Amino acid sequence: MTANEPALLPAGLEDSLGWLLAQCFRAYSSAMGQAVAEIPHGHRGFEALSGAANNSARNQAELARQLGVDRTVMVYLVDDLAKAGLVERIADPADRRSRLIRATDAGVRQLAAAQRAIQDAEAAVLAPLAPDQQAQLRAMLQALASHYIAGAGGPANACQVVAEINTC
Repeated sequence: MTANEPALLPAGLEDSLGWLLAQCFRAYSSAMGQAVAEIPHGHRGFEALSGAANNSARNQAELARQLGVDRTVMVYLVDDLAKAGLVERIADPADRRSRLIRATDAGVRQLAAAQRAIQDAEAAVLAPLAPDQQAQLRAMLQALASHYIAGAGGPANACQVVAEINTC
């Protein structure tokens, strides 16, 4: 870098964990938005569709808890996924009052396409790192996420986290 070239990272923020994480999150969020653009509600819809396809939760309320989504928001999310033909609500044989959320065949196909697009998007975001560094980063993030989810009793409200990051 010459004296006339601007620094890539703003002076004083090059060691700021919050600022660095926010920049990486913005890059990731942009790439993910494009990768899941065909799914109602984007990334949040992808997560719900993935939960439905993988039988992650017994019912809609449990899926909302797992994903850190308000239960009332989950209703609209599942409604829109159902309207798109990606999920269906079926009666729970163990509890007629409860509805299971399951991916349709079209939902499974859409999920697979989104997963391929996400892999490409993540590869682009992580491209500056060598493969062993990418694996290390994922392992470290898994350790941090597990620690904080266990301590907080579940995932953070993702909408609140994004709103806070976007105000930085």
